[in-house]
Amino acid sequence: MPQEKNQRLSLCVALALIVMGGSYLTSRASYRGVSPTMQSPRPAKAGTRIILEHADLLTYDAALQPGVQRLKGGVVLRHGNATMTCDSAYLNEDDQIFEAFGEVHMVQGDTVHMYSRYLYYDGVSKLARLRHNVHLANKTTDLYTDSLDYDRIADIAYYFEGGTITDAQNTLTSDYGQFIPATNDAEFRYNVKLVNDKTTMTTEHLFYNTHTRISSYEGQTLIQSDSGQIVSQRGIYDVGRDVGILLDRSEVTSGAKTLIGDSIYYDGMSKFGEAFGRMELSDTAQKAILYGDYGYFDDKRNYAFATSRAHAEEYSQKDTLYVSADTLELISLPIPDRLRLDSLRTAATQEGKAKPDTMQRYLRGYRNVRVFRRDAQAVADSLSYISMDSTLSLYGKPILWSEERQLSGDTTHFYFRSKKLDYVDVLGKALVVEHIDSVDYYNQMSGDSLRAYVQDSTVREILVSGKVESIYYMKEDGTNDYNGLNRMTSSTMHVLLDSGKVKKSIWRGPVEGKAYPLEMASGPEVNRLPLFQWAADRRPMRKEDITTVGDSLPPSQQRSRPLSDLKRFSGAKAALAAYEPFERTAREEALRTDSLLTQYRALRPEEYRQVYQCVLRPTSDSGATTTPQSYLDYSWVYRPFSSKEDLDNSSTSSSTGIPERKN
Repeated sequence: MPQEKNQRLSLCVALALIVMGGSYLTSRASYRGVSPTMQSPRPAKAGTRIILEHADLLTYDAALQPGVQRLKGGVVLRHGNATMTCDSAYLNEDDQIFEAFGEVHMVQGDTVHMYSRYLYYDGVSKLARLRHNVHLANKTTDLYTDSLDYDRIADIAYYFEGGTITDAQNTLTSDYGQFIPATNDAEFRYNVKLVNDKTTMTTEHLFYNTHTRISSYEGQTLIQSDSGQIVSQRGIYDVGRDVGILLDRSEVTSGAKTLIGDSIYYDGMSKFGEAFGRMELSDTAQKAILYGDYGYFDDKRNYAFATSRAHAEEYSQKDTLYVSADTLELISLPIPDRLRLDSLRTAATQEGKAKPDTMQRYLRGYRNVRVFRRDAQAVADSLSYISMDSTLSLYGKPILWSEERQLSGDTTHFYFRSKKLDYVDVLGKALVVEHIDSVDYYNQMSGDSLRAYVQDSTVREILVSGKVESIYYMKEDGTNDYNGLNRMTSSTMHVLLDSGKVKKSIWRGPVEGKAYPLEMASGPEVNRLPLFQWAADRRPMRKEDITTVGDSLPPSQQRSRPLSDLKRFSGAKAALAAYEPFERTAREEALRTDSLLTQYRALRPEEYRQVYQCVLRPTSDSGATTTPQSYLDYSWVYRPFSSKEDLDNSSTSSSTGIPERKN
C-alpha cells in the first residue's frame, strides 16, 4: 500500500509539471500571436548566444513579461569576448536581447571598458546602447557622455548628445562624436573644442587620433597656442608638435607677424610660416605688410620673404610707401650702437613711451622695383630701406619722379627727417628733366652727382656737381611764349625753385654757354643732353600701379588658386600628399555619420520616446506604463563621488555629469 501511494504521488507531480509547461508555452505563444509549434525567434549563430554566468536571484513571470527573465544581484553576462556585469537585468534568450541597470560595466576584449547606469544590448547585431553617466576607457583614452552607442562588429563608439574625450594631454568636447578604440581614431562634429596646456582649438568638424595627436579639421576653426593663433577653414594640425598644413585661405599670427595665404605650412615651435598663393604678411613691429604668391617668415631670425607678384606697404612714415619687386625681404636686427640706444631711450621718455624700438629694420627689393609715395615715385633694379637711418636707396639706374620732374642716375638715396622726405642724392650720371607745359620742351641738368632738397613734398633746391651740363628754355619778357634755349656747362650748378618754378640759377667754376633761337633748337643735337631720357610711361601714377603688380584686380578680389596649382611651389607636393589620406577618410566617414545623424534627428518626439522608453521619464499625461522601467529596483544609488568633499571640489557638467580633467 505505501508503495502504491508513492506511485500515485509521483504520477500526480509529473502531470502537474506537464500542465504547467503547456500553460507556459501557450502564454508565450499567445503573446506573439502564433501557436507554440510556429514560434520563430530571431536566429543566432552557433556559439554567439548570450550566456548568463551568474545572478543572485532569477525570476520569471510569463503573465507580466513573456519570455523575459528578471535577474538581480551580481549579474554577469557574456557574449563572445565581451563580458557585462550589472546590478539587475532583463534577459530575453530567444531574441538574444537584454537590458542592464545599476552599476553597469561592459568589457570588450580586455582592452575597452564601458560604464553606465543603463545598457541595452542586441546580441544579433552586437550593438550596445549605454545611457546615463557613460564612461568608455581604453589604455590611453577616456570618453564621457550621457548617451553612447557601441558597435562591437565595427568597433566604433559614437555619441550624439554631447560628450568629452580625454587623454594624458588633451580634453576634447563636441555635440557628436565617434571613437574607434582599437586605432584611437575619432571624429567630432558641431561645437568641437580641444584643450590642453598649450593649445585650444575650436572647430565644427574634426578628425583626431588620440595616439598620434594629429587632427584634420573642416569649417571655421580657431587654434590658439603659446606660439600664436591660427584661423583656418580646412587643414591638418599636429597638436603635439604645433605644426599645421592650413588650406582654404588661412591666417597665422605669431608675435607681431600675421601670415595669410591660400595654403600655409606653419611650425609653431620653430616660429616658421610658409604661404602659397595670395600671401599677405603683416608685421606691426616693422610697420610693414608683404604680399606675393609665395612667402614665409622666420620669427626667430626676424626675417620675412615674398616673391612672385610681390609688393609691400611700409607705413612707419607719415605717407605710406608702396614697393613692388620680383622678391622682397623684411629683416630686423638689434641696434648695436650704444649711443644710438641711449638717444632712443631719451626720446621715448620725452614722448611718454614705455620703451623705445631698439631694432633696426631693413626692407629690400630685388629686380623690377617700383615705388609709390604721394610725393615721389620711382622705378629701379633693386631697393634697400633702413629704418634707423630713415634712408631709402635705389640701385641699378633708378628713375625718380616728383611733380613734373624726373631724376635718374646710377644710384639714388632718399633721406627722411621727422617722417618726411628731406632730400635726395643721385650718384653717378645724374640727370634732372623737367617737362614744360604740354609742348615737347624739356629743361635738363646732368652731372656726376645731384642733391635735391624737398620741403612740403615740393623740390625747393637742386645742387649738381661735376661736369655739369644744362638746357633751359627762355621766354620773351612779359609773355609766356618761349623764344629760345640756353645751353651751358660748368663744374657746379645751384638752382632755387619756388612753387616748382625756377627762381634763380647759379653756375660756379669755368662756365661756358650758348643761346639758340627756337628755330635753330629743333634737333636733338641741340635740345637734348647726351644722357637725356624721358620715361613717363614707366612712372607709377597710383598706388594701384604697385599693389596689383600685373593683375587688374586688387589682392582682396583676386581669384583663389586651386590646391592643385600650388604644385609649382616648393613644398606644395608634400602638402598634397599629406592631406590626401585625411580627405579620403573624410569623404567615407561623412556618408556614414550623416546617415546616423539623419536616423536620430528624423524621429518625432513620440517616436523618440518609443525608441528610448526605458531611458526617458514618463510624461505627466502618459498615465500608467508597463515598460520595464516601472519594475526597476532603485535600492542602489549611483554615486560618482566618494564623498561630499570630492563633490564640492570638482566641476561637473549639469547635462552629462562629466568631471573636468584636473591638472
